Formats: sequence, structure tokens, C-alpha cells
Amino acid sequence: MHPTKDDCYTTSVKYCACIEFHLDEEHRCGFHTSQLIDYTLEPNPDAGEDKNAPPQKLALTFSTVDVVILGWRLGRLADLLRENNLATVHVLSKRYAELDGSRPFVVSITISPISKS
Repeated sequence: MHPTKDDCYTTSVKYCACIEFHLDEEHRCGFHTSQLIDYTLEPNPDAGEDKNAPPQKLALTFSTVDVVILGWRLGRLADLLRENNLATVHVLSKRYAELDGSRPFVVSITISPISKS
């Protein structure tokens, strides 16, 4: 499915073989779902007293990389991971974060390779 202009994710109605992360218009990274080891949704520890910082952190551990997603209302993305229906995750401009207070909103995605040592 193609995302609308203000969606930060797409879903699949069937098993997703991989999850693709769109870092911007030109950069995408995808990882096979069979390589997903675990995920954790928790408060963003770096938000602290900054009311403009994204309050949630969704961390995904794949066999070769760690992916950290920061944003608002990320519980829906965790639900889609559990159901194996999350197809893509997109970064959106932070200035639109509160336009629809019920939808997930991703402001950053960080992908870090896991060292082989």
C-alpha cells in the first residue's frame, strides 16, 4: 500500500517478508522480518523535561542492526509488528506531529549496525 502524505507507516493484509524504513525521500533500508529478534516500546529517556521532544521510543533488534524509532503514539506500530503486518515506516516533518492526535507519528529513525565482535 502507498502511504498518504501524512502517514508514517503502511501495512499489509498478509504476512510481510520485510520491513522497510524510509529515512527520507532518497534513502530506504529494509530488513527481513525473520531477522527480527525483539522490540521494545518505552518512554524516550532523552525527552526529559523537553516538551517538544518525542515522548516514545520503539527499539527493534534485528540480527545485524538495531533500529530506533522516536515519535508519538507508537503503540500502533508495535501492534502491527506483533501481527506481522508492518510493511514500511516513514519519517515525517516534526511540525505536523499534533495535527491528528490519534495517529502514530515518527520523527526519526536511526539504524545502527551491530558489531561482529
